[in-house]
Amino acid sequence: MAPWDGGFTWAADSLGRPWIATSDQGLGASVWWPNKDTQADEPDEGQRTRVTVPDPMVVVANGRLTARTANPDGTTTFEWTVTSPINNYGVALAIGGYDRFGETYQGEAGELTLDFWPISYRLADARRQFAQVRSTLQCFEHWFGPYPWYEDGFKLVETPYLGMEHQSAVAYGNGYVNGYLGQ
Repeated sequence: MAPWDGGFTWAADSLGRPWIATSDQGLGASVWWPNKDTQADEPDEGQRTRVTVPDPMVVVANGRLTARTANPDGTTTFEWTVTSPINNYGVALAIGGYDRFGETYQGEAGELTLDFWPISYRLADARRQFAQVRSTLQCFEHWFGPYPWYEDGFKLVETPYLGMEHQSAVAYGNGYVNGYLGQ
């Protein structure tokens, strides 16, 4: 079931830690942040997103992590930068107890970084399931052309809802099974 009301999904992982993700499919991004809310508009210069959270939470967003600053008050500020034009409804935030692993993929437009952000205790599940990403990208690039955001990388981010196609930060919540919820 899609959680498209309110702009954010507020949840807890199975360890009881806060788990928060933007969710605005069909509503428009102004449901969670002020902007010129038209899906046809994309800023030409990309976007920078800065979010401060209590330690040890992690923020994952579109683009590349360009700064991670530990603050003296027990918080950390994460800064993510998108260099490609991005429509506002595709801007995403995910906040939780994340772990990360990554690799590179030699694609049609060169080297593409692949980053995976599962909830920490799901790391082994993510490694097993996301092994399919390479062959999926190879198939899609063969049939549809190069992945459009090489500069911003590719990432899958586990979310407390089923998922959404956020630019360079795809929300994933299918429970680490093939098919729609394993069907």
